[in-house]
Amino acid sequence: MCGIVAAVPDYGGERADVSRRQVLDALPKDRPDDLLAGLDWFVKGLSAAAELYALPTVSHRLATDARLREEAVERLSAASGWLAELDRDLDRHSADWDPELLERGQRLAVRARDLLWALTHDRVAAAARAGALAGDAIADLDVARAYLAVDAVLDAVDRLEVRGRDSAGIQIWVTLPDGVPPDLRHRADTDYRHGAVEALDGGLAFVYKRASVIGRLGENVAFLRATIAVDTDLRAVLALPGARVTVLAHTRWASVGRISEANAHPVNSVVRGRAHIFATAALNGDIDNHVALRQQIGLPADAAGISTDAKLIPVLLAGSIDAGAEPVPAMAEFIRRGYGSFAIAAQTAANPDQLLLGVKGSGQGLYVGFAPGCFLVASEVYGLVGVTDRYLRLDGTLADGGELGTVVTLDRAGAGTAAALRRYTALGRPVATTDGDIVTAEITTRDVARGPFEHYLVKEMTEAPSSFRKSLRGRVARDGDRHYVTLSEPALPEAVRRRFTAGDIREVILVGQGTAAVACQGIATVVKRLLKPAVSVAAMPASELSAWGLRPDMSAVCLVAVSQSGTTTDTNRAVDMARARGAAVLSIVNRRDSDLTHKSDGVLYTSDGRDVEMAVASTKAFYSQVATGVLLGLRLARLLDRLPPALEDSLLQALLDVPQQLERLPDLAPRIAEIAEVAIRYPYWTVVGSGPNRVAAEETRIKLSELCYKTISTDAVEDKKHVDLSAESFVLVCAAGTPAGQVRDLTKEVEIFAAHRNAPAVIVDEGIDVRWATDLVVHVPAAHPMFAWIISTAAGHLFSYHIARAIDRKADPLRVALAALEGAVDAGRVTVGDLDLACHDLHQFVADAAAGTLRGVLQSDTAIGLSYASQVLQHGNPAGDPVEYLRHRLTTAVDELTRSIDSVKHQAKTVTVGTSRGDADLLDNGLTAALAEAGGDPEVCGYSALRTLSAFANLVDRVEGATRYLLSWPPDGPATIRVAGKTGIARGLVSRADNGAELSGSKRLAVRSRTPRLVRGRCDGRLVLMVPELTGTRVKALTLLHVALRERADAVHLTEVLGGGRLEEIRAAVTETDAPFDPSVLADLPVETVLLSPVDEIARMIG
Repeated sequence: MCGIVAAVPDYGGERADVSRRQVLDALPKDRPDDLLAGLDWFVKGLSAAAELYALPTVSHRLATDARLREEAVERLSAASGWLAELDRDLDRHSADWDPELLERGQRLAVRARDLLWALTHDRVAAAARAGALAGDAIADLDVARAYLAVDAVLDAVDRLEVRGRDSAGIQIWVTLPDGVPPDLRHRADTDYRHGAVEALDGGLAFVYKRASVIGRLGENVAFLRATIAVDTDLRAVLALPGARVTVLAHTRWASVGRISEANAHPVNSVVRGRAHIFATAALNGDIDNHVALRQQIGLPADAAGISTDAKLIPVLLAGSIDAGAEPVPAMAEFIRRGYGSFAIAAQTAANPDQLLLGVKGSGQGLYVGFAPGCFLVASEVYGLVGVTDRYLRLDGTLADGGELGTVVTLDRAGAGTAAALRRYTALGRPVATTDGDIVTAEITTRDVARGPFEHYLVKEMTEAPSSFRKSLRGRVARDGDRHYVTLSEPALPEAVRRRFTAGDIREVILVGQGTAAVACQGIATVVKRLLKPAVSVAAMPASELSAWGLRPDMSAVCLVAVSQSGTTTDTNRAVDMARARGAAVLSIVNRRDSDLTHKSDGVLYTSDGRDVEMAVASTKAFYSQVATGVLLGLRLARLLDRLPPALEDSLLQALLDVPQQLERLPDLAPRIAEIAEVAIRYPYWTVVGSGPNRVAAEETRIKLSELCYKTISTDAVEDKKHVDLSAESFVLVCAAGTPAGQVRDLTKEVEIFAAHRNAPAVIVDEGIDVRWATDLVVHVPAAHPMFAWIISTAAGHLFSYHIARAIDRKADPLRVALAALEGAVDAGRVTVGDLDLACHDLHQFVADAAAGTLRGVLQSDTAIGLSYASQVLQHGNPAGDPVEYLRHRLTTAVDELTRSIDSVKHQAKTVTVGTSRGDADLLDNGLTAALAEAGGDPEVCGYSALRTLSAFANLVDRVEGATRYLLSWPPDGPATIRVAGKTGIARGLVSRADNGAELSGSKRLAVRSRTPRLVRGRCDGRLVLMVPELTGTRVKALTLLHVALRERADAVHLTEVLGGGRLEEIRAAVTETDAPFDPSVLADLPVETVLLSPVDEIARMIG
């Protein structure tokens, strides 16, 4: 995982000055008397201010006027304070407000917070940062544009570092059409390392890099900023007349090539002994055939210099351009030659005012942001949103045949507009970009700001109480001293309420995927006891419902779909299928206007309806989903007269207490971190819980698995002893809320775990002061027994984080050794003695591993390899290159121990993955219905036959009748058939098999092929579709469906039926005379002609 960022500013366009007074007066000055009622006005004013502050002229004024920035921040801080006050009012008094008014107010408040954040951090603070980069020497608007572009790129890299941060680089390519560049040859560097400057015809390319296998998020960008800010050469060049910049940057997670400045991107086309036009590039992903490409062009990897596969890109681009190609065909050629899934940003001296982009495959992507007077490119949307919320996604499969790739050019003239963007396939075909291709981002930099936290995950766990609290807002009302649930019409529509009260809905099914599916289990745990026996409640993964839980008639079901994004494929497909069968659909979702909301009868938004999570492992969404789902369950229970007012009040009081209980969990972090060090000594881990705590165990297992890269089992506490005590594992016991009558039994179970050399760690309520058979006990705030499992889960999330951190920290000595090794290589100190001195931390690591501190997280072959490497350093050379041997051993171990926390090693967690259930309707079409009506069993036809029937169903207008035959297979004679039943027009037809006959003719062919066949009877001219039915390996029945075909059909449906054989025969007949063949022309022919006429006749009709 890596990150690309680039900026191409336009130096033309609007230059009208904006006065200091205009800049300040655009911001709110006085608090509205009624902020909630005046939020519309407030948001409109902030939106206008945001548009003004996006202008380069305003940024220039802000960058050069510190006092103006201070005054702007004062006003923005005051306005943020007004919103914070409104937030507190919403928490204190929302029970007295109308739910729909509150929902609208929350939506507007979110927008206001976004705008205030953007004005403060993305506009005013950005101008200040640009001024700092320039050493407060911004002479004019053009210099301001340059440093604003550099700042925007560095700011985006800072956010993208979550994708990888072992090295980072930024290139500032300065074109000087009106000036002569100064002589900076003393900064030339063939390997394009930190501080290098490349002299070009009409310009200079400055590059700044940092490679560090050790360190924290943000350190690389801070280093690059500090270096640029003191580069007086750059400052002098940017002040020259006509200076224009293009900025290209990258943050890397090395996969090919060692971690070094030379291998940090961007890399250039300079090769010793070769003269090339100058080009540079940055790469995301891998070029899978880089070794073969290197051999083809005679460019061996330099182990001590540049060994990254990215080096091939500028070298091959420059070679193609030197041979006469234009930049776009050169990039297209590279995309065709390179294998793999990758994204590229490149620049060439052939057109230095143009940025080249290339994407291939589905694993990487680029986003082109359209900002006022600037293009900003990033490999994630959250890299763009500091500058613009409008973008075009570049798809690596947009091409002829859909798989070759995409090439895009971004020109300086008109940058930030669609007119300056050109898109091509990798075959060179232009592809138009329409307004519909440009998307508006749904996140802001406020969502992705990490703040003071080391990881996004910690930030999001800390925000969980607030998310829970916001999910209750406006939904818990008071009648005197009693609390009750109130849900608005959009959340629980009257039509759905009536179906419940009339008894039409008798089952609630909660579905989600991953953590959302566990949230469904938690909701069901609370709700099922309130709704039974009137309504049954079940929870399952959405993919299980769509595969195994569907019924033809689901009109008695209310499906509750839970999703953080609202775009989870598995969940949305299950919703579509259940809804088509009559189910009512309610959704619990975080994202407004997402796909799921448009598929639902009612929508309950979690938190404030836009509570973004950056970490892959979802945490705060879980709590808000549970809170929202429980409220829905309580409301349904009262609707059905299943919930006494006193019980509802008690449960709601307990629910309102949960945020305060969650807020106390971070105090337990030091104790949990201590226990984490114990966990990593054990190869096997188990999470156990009983009753409601089974939910906590399931959710904790997911987080431990995601963050720690472990396969982990879950059990009921009491069942563990019957399963795998002999594994001698680390056992995390989720036991918050354990009833007093079960505490003694719980202590006995823990004693059994410990007695069998397991390491139990117990999460239990404060106040339970008993003797445990373990010192690993964490006391959590006591909660209502119905909701205590939520507190167990929160503790489990903390355990997951701290265990992952403990694993990652174990790699620190190896990172130090690896960094020292690369430093020794760069300095030319590569004797075994030099390497031993550089890597002295390795020896202590090996000693710690031998003591068992890493038994649970370091594979034995890796540990043995490190031990051998330590011995080699101390006692002699290995058979081979000691540097490469040591690098391999260290890199393998570091990779094995690295836990990135906010991302995961193999990340399949995107909104587009999941089951499509595209075959779910194979048993649900007119042909299978007619087959069943005739007495057949569609389910025994086999997958291939059902697919064929499904395809034919798109071509058949109606089924007019059917004849069903049973087959006999005597051991000593030919197969026979006998009519078993007739329907429709077949009732009046006489068959030779009415009394039995030998299987022959087209029926025999259909039985032998075991696939449906369409034929026209030779004697009666009737059109029939023959459908064989299998029992085991033999066809035991054959049904003839008398069908009438549609006159015309779409080509896609025709080709689906024609398959490979007949379609290729038609293609061959048409192209026999060198005529082109486009299958779409089949839609112009009668369906029967396409399916049954001789192919030569079809070819003549097409020709």
